[in-house]
Amino acid sequence: MRIDAHVHYTPPDLVKDLAAFSRQEPFWGLLLAPSADGKSVQGWATAERMLADMDQAGIDRVVLMGEYRQRHEGCVARNDAALRIIRRWPDRVSAFAILQPKAGPQALDELKRCLDGGMCGVGELGPYGQGYRPDDPDFLRLAEACIDAKIPLNLHVNEEIGHFYPGKAATPLLHFYRLACRYPELKLILAHWGGGLLFYEIMPEVRRNLQNVWYDMAGSPLLYPTDAIFRMALTCVDHKKLLYGSDYPLLACPRKQQTPDFRPFIAEIDALGLDQVVYDDMMGNNAARLLGLLPADAAPKHAAARRRKPPVITEIQDTAGVAIGPLMAVSAVAQAWLETQPIFEAHHIPWQDSPAPYWEPINQAAAARGLGPDAQDELLRELNDAIAASTADRETE
Repeated sequence: MRIDAHVHYTPPDLVKDLAAFSRQEPFWGLLLAPSADGKSVQGWATAERMLADMDQAGIDRVVLMGEYRQRHEGCVARNDAALRIIRRWPDRVSAFAILQPKAGPQALDELKRCLDGGMCGVGELGPYGQGYRPDDPDFLRLAEACIDAKIPLNLHVNEEIGHFYPGKAATPLLHFYRLACRYPELKLILAHWGGGLLFYEIMPEVRRNLQNVWYDMAGSPLLYPTDAIFRMALTCVDHKKLLYGSDYPLLACPRKQQTPDFRPFIAEIDALGLDQVVYDDMMGNNAARLLGLLPADAAPKHAAARRRKPPVITEIQDTAGVAIGPLMAVSAVAQAWLETQPIFEAHHIPWQDSPAPYWEPINQAAAARGLGPDAQDELLRELNDAIAASTADRETE
């Protein structure tokens, strides 16, 4: 069984209304828009075209991912489209629900509606683009709902170094590691090779703590040489944790394709000469077990990591009668006792974990905060006016 565990639905009709769409969904609209020179690796395909391409590539089933939209209403509309597709092709297409965790109870209600309609997971959620952190209470409630429903949760993760490209977000790997440690029973899928988190599984402690994590390889050829990344991944993790995913209709192999096509990436994988069992598992059986289409493997035992030093306290739920000690995390203390924040600041101790990576441009930072094209233009005007005013002040001094 060959299953593509990570595809998207970007029909050509969306291009006609891309400007309007970008005003409603600034971040995802930014990802879909072509660059200033008109070039883009974004592909467009109807559901019918996707099915035809699946047949040509020998793909039995795809898992349709949602796109991390910022508005709850946008999520509902996108889920409606996915529900129509899986009802029409139930034997070929599965779908994950896209949700905005910040919608609170509405997001949980939407999850129930989607599961009742036949969806089988949640994702692809993008914490940065949707405006929350993986330790946000609203998001954690959604993660717990996935545990209760026994469904997988797919999160967008990307590498933190290298050049900027649209969609590359501030995704500190330690946030995802902490999420996996917090919920060892959560079926967690980290997209795009987990942004490299899988490399750390070569450490025994990390491997034990990430037993509940799978990694998909969506968009891989745009970032990594196929032979090298597969060789490294299979060195670091059990092959049963790896899920074939293409990011279709993205043009993942732009030098080999001009239109959406599953075959170029599959051809690169086929050329590796992998052991047949490993190949079959990664190319579909692992996803089939995760989605309940094949019997699941025996659940792994979550062995506790051996501790050689006293643990750092990273969660402080009750502050009554508690004294601050040296092994309490700065961020936990600052959140538990707000009056400690100016004290940390006076000693130049940062207590907020809010990275601004060197490679992120203004337009994406603004889009991630819900500013559409018009608002971005206004932001640029404000920034330039501030510079001009400052320059004028200096000249008159």
